[in-house]
Amino acid sequence: MGNFGTLYKFELKKLLQRKMVWIALVLLAAAAILPPASSVIGKMYISSEVTGLENQVYTHYELVQRRRADPAHLEGRKLDTDLIQEAIGAVGVISQSTTEAVVGDDNAVATFTVRQADPDKMGWTLDGYTIQGEYWDIWDTVESMVGQDAMTDSLTAEDYYAAVDADRAAGYNVWGLTAGERAWWAEQAKKIETPLPVTGYPNGGWTAMAETAYVANLFIFLFAIIALAGLFPMERQRRTDALIQCARNGGAPLYAAKLLAGLTVSFCGGVIILGSMATACLILLGPEDAATAVQQLMNPAWGTPMTVMQLALILCGAYLAASLIHAVFVMAVGLCTKGGMAAMAVCFGVMMLFLIVYSLPRDWRVVSQLWSLLPAVFGNNSIVFDDRLVHLGGYLTSWQAAPLLWLVLLAALAALGLALHRRVADK
Repeated sequence: MGNFGTLYKFELKKLLQRKMVWIALVLLAAAAILPPASSVIGKMYISSEVTGLENQVYTHYELVQRRRADPAHLEGRKLDTDLIQEAIGAVGVISQSTTEAVVGDDNAVATFTVRQADPDKMGWTLDGYTIQGEYWDIWDTVESMVGQDAMTDSLTAEDYYAAVDADRAAGYNVWGLTAGERAWWAEQAKKIETPLPVTGYPNGGWTAMAETAYVANLFIFLFAIIALAGLFPMERQRRTDALIQCARNGGAPLYAAKLLAGLTVSFCGGVIILGSMATACLILLGPEDAATAVQQLMNPAWGTPMTVMQLALILCGAYLAASLIHAVFVMAVGLCTKGGMAAMAVCFGVMMLFLIVYSLPRDWRVVSQLWSLLPAVFGNNSIVFDDRLVHLGGYLTSWQAAPLLWLVLLAALAALGLALHRRVADK
């Protein structure tokens, strides 16, 4: 065991020779393609009982390709009074109503808003539908801040940005930010260009990547469970654990080799899964939205300048780092349970726990903030837009603080795994 490089290659080869590893990787990489692919699958129908025209059938792929061309010519414009009024006129909402429906296993009643657009504004062609869709994005962004009643011909850009500031301040109250945190975010908000530059195609590949990266993170966690849960229990099953005690250098080199091999497989699996998701997003939906501001559609009140491409790259980079935490956690559980199937069961249970309890009450400031930074939770729902800052000699945002926490977790789990490995070998 003195030649660590040889030992590492041997352990890596053993992992890569397992068919289950490759089957899981192929299936999960294929599954990562499904979210962006669902946007271009199927057909859409444009018809009007008012005009009496026959049904016109298009595929969603055709609609996406037409939207990429920006037929409304919104690219390069700014969200000012002229564009707001133009969107209000182009959409032509003539009525709005609410309806209730029973959702979820607990039969909870949810209220949904139903808006009816003026059929005369549609045009009843693919171009007409697409142009109205572009203006709908602007309409929805503005309406989410000012409310339906304010969507009139008297609404100005000043009204909209005042509503954004008010919503941002209300969010700071909800998150319970300190005066220092509010001042820090106020400085960040000054860097946001106003009026906000808009793009004609804000729902492209980079936006899809940012919205679906968390799903890929779960797939990476799942891959680590399948590939690595039995890595250490295999010693016990093959009755080689007694031989480890006789080694001149003890079990530490073997543990380090297995740990490094597991980290390598998990990280490379993460690259493939995230890569397949990102490739599908950019090929199927296009990269034209790279410069789209997060504030245009995803979160109008977000208090820092950021494009959807930057957000997507931050999340993908974070989840590649998280792949290492997933791996060392699964291996530590395997050492603790001493069985591959038992380790898989425990890890699946933990993953389900994170899916169900992805946030804790905000009143528990420290605990809930730490929970939201855990690798299997980070990025879920709106947590990526958490306004709470981490105080470490200065202020850090959630995506800046998460890697530091994960580095501590990685070291702690690796040390725990070594202690468990020694304990198993001593028995």
